[in-house]
Amino acid sequence: MNETFHCTSADGLNLEAQLDAPEDPKAALVLCHPHPQMGGTMNAPLLVALVEDLNARGWAVLRFNFRGIGSSEGETGTGDAEVADALGAVAEMKDRFDLPLAIAGWSFGGAVAVRAATKVPELVGVVGIAPAIAPKPGITAGMPPASEVSLPGPLLVIVGANDELVDPTEAAAWTAEVGGRFVEMKGANHFFWGKYEALAEVGGDFLDGLVS
Repeated sequence: MNETFHCTSADGLNLEAQLDAPEDPKAALVLCHPHPQMGGTMNAPLLVALVEDLNARGWAVLRFNFRGIGSSEGETGTGDAEVADALGAVAEMKDRFDLPLAIAGWSFGGAVAVRAATKVPELVGVVGIAPAIAPKPGITAGMPPASEVSLPGPLLVIVGANDELVDPTEAAAWTAEVGGRFVEMKGANHFFWGKYEALAEVGGDFLDGLVS
């Protein structure tokens, strides 16, 4: 199944979305894209590569454009308002599939995914790929303080050892305080150039472990 359509954010905006699913999926995932102000969309090559790997593993994956991107309504924010977009995508997948459901995101989308996960007790797990940790005024709200985070299931955070935008040490400390699993990927930068296959293996194996 490959379907382009519009879903609805939790605050009523129409969002451009893409659903890719094998014939008989075993689980479902919402995937959040990188920073809208820096060219991030649901069609980022890294996300497309992850979708292909996850479909082969039996996962149905919903990508969507955050508000103000592509044909999605609204105006781009710094990650707080976009939580409503992710929650709308989660609701769409819950309506479509009676399957275990997880959420993941890359960079800006990783922080949004974690924030959204704190509001959905039914999720089986969360993956943050190089998530924005520290707030940057006008750019990203970053992650909430670890002491304020309560997640419904296991958390995996993956950061490249050579990430130029997210400090691996800072990300590792935040993840440890939340009680999640942290993976520092050798030779990878923020964009995981040349590391798509390795990233898909780490993330996909973690997700498969949630539903096996």
